[in-house]
Amino acid sequence: MHQASKELVEQARKHAARLLEANEDDVVFDKFTAAFHVAGTPAVAKTWADISSALAADGGLVQESNFVSNGATFPFGAHVSVVEVDTETGKVTLIRHVACDDAGRVINPLILDGQIHGGIGQGAAQALLEEVRYDTDGNPITSNFADYAFISAAELPSFEVIHMETPTPRNPLGAKGIGESGTIGSTPAVQSAVVDALTHMGVRHIDMPATPERVWGAIQSAK
Repeated sequence: MHQASKELVEQARKHAARLLEANEDDVVFDKFTAAFHVAGTPAVAKTWADISSALAADGGLVQESNFVSNGATFPFGAHVSVVEVDTETGKVTLIRHVACDDAGRVINPLILDGQIHGGIGQGAAQALLEEVRYDTDGNPITSNFADYAFISAAELPSFEVIHMETPTPRNPLGAKGIGESGTIGSTPAVQSAVVDALTHMGVRHIDMPATPERVWGAIQSAK
């Protein structure tokens, strides 16, 4: 999309020069006004609509482009969770989560934060709540949204997200895929925090999800 967009701008610039009766090399594209004009004279400009209308009979503006990367991109990151464990009931409360992820060049920080936030929520849910359970006859007992334990904003703190930017040379934007980073980092961070909080009591392992029942059972077994 990035490559095709750049090529489309160049295609439109040629037509804008014709409409402006100017030399193509003198015409510039203003990203803020989304219009083409002769350098130094922004008052007289041609918009995308102007150019498309002029080319309507010929099919308008069309540009196709293909991009093949010379290799995959790999994001990096580190997640840290702080939890509070009630040793009497086994209840776990997530009180802080810090995520530091390298997504290469950050194009839209808001969307990136949303992606990480969603991933942390999903990862925390895997560590603390979500589980497919069956009765003694093998019938699923968590087969609907009423019985399956989803996490909500009520169980989550405000997340702290730190952006690292190490652009990758494997694509023109320098961006890296980060769609699963929030989940990959948060699940073990939350689970490890639960176990770490109980190491002084002799607990070394708890199967996910760390439900109150399992946490309490691990504490009793370690005594």
